[in-house]
Amino acid sequence: MNHDEASRLLGAYLDGELDLSASVKLEEHLAGCESCQRQLAEQQELLEVVRSETPRFVASPFLKTRIRAALREEARSAPGGFWKGFSRAWLYSGAAAAVALILAVTFSWRQGLPDFVQEAVANHVRSLQASHLMDVASTDQHTVKPWFAGKLDYSPQVVDLATSGYPLIGGRLDVLQQRTVAAIIYQRRKHYINLFIWPSGGNSVPAHFYSQNGYHVLTWTKSGMNYVAVSELNEKELRDFVKMIQDQT
Repeated sequence: MNHDEASRLLGAYLDGELDLSASVKLEEHLAGCESCQRQLAEQQELLEVVRSETPRFVASPFLKTRIRAALREEARSAPGGFWKGFSRAWLYSGAAAAVALILAVTFSWRQGLPDFVQEAVANHVRSLQASHLMDVASTDQHTVKPWFAGKLDYSPQVVDLATSGYPLIGGRLDVLQQRTVAAIIYQRRKHYINLFIWPSGGNSVPAHFYSQNGYHVLTWTKSGMNYVAVSELNEKELRDFVKMIQDQT
C-alpha cells in the first residue's frame, strides 16, 4: 500500500469501516510512515474533540425505528447517489444510525424553540451524560439552599417535595443565557428533573409547555424569578411537579 492510498483510508480506519485485509495493509504502512502516523493522530484528536463537545440527545424509540427503516429502504432502492461509496454493512451499522439520530434530533430541537429552552435541554442532557448532575448532593433543603450563598448574586428558593414523591436530591451551578444560574435537582422514580432558577430582571420567560423527542419543558416567571423545569417525565407528572413548586414559592 502506497502513501496516497493509506492517507485516503485513515478516516475509514478510525471509524472501523475497513475490512481485515485493508486494515492489516494499512497498519503495515503506518509502522514505517511517520507522516501517516501524524495524520492519524491529528484525525483521532479531532474526532475526540467533536465527540466531547457535540451535545447529545436521547431519541425516542419511535424515532429510532423510523430512521432504521429509512436506512434499510434507502439501501435497497438507491444504491447510488448519496450512499455511493458506503458499504452495505456500514448502512446497517450502529455508526450510521447514530449519525442520523444525532442530526435528526438536534435539528428538530432547533426548529422554533427559544434559545434558552434549547440551552436548558442541552444542560439537562449534559448533566446526565457527563456524570455531573450535582455539585452538592443532599435531600435537605437547608443544606442545598445555603450552598449557593456566595456563588450567586441571588438566593434561589429550594422546596422539599419528598412527601409528594418528588424528593430533592441536590443542586449545582449551570449557565443559561450567558449567566450563572441555579439548577435544583429532583427525582421521580428513575427520572431526574432539572429546575433552573434565575432573576427575571425585567426579562420574564413566558408561561409555556414544550414537548419534543421525549423531553418535556415547562417555563414560567413568579415573584421576579424565572423558572425552567426539564425532564423526560410524562407531561402530567411534570405539570404536577411544577404546580407544587409554584404553590410553595
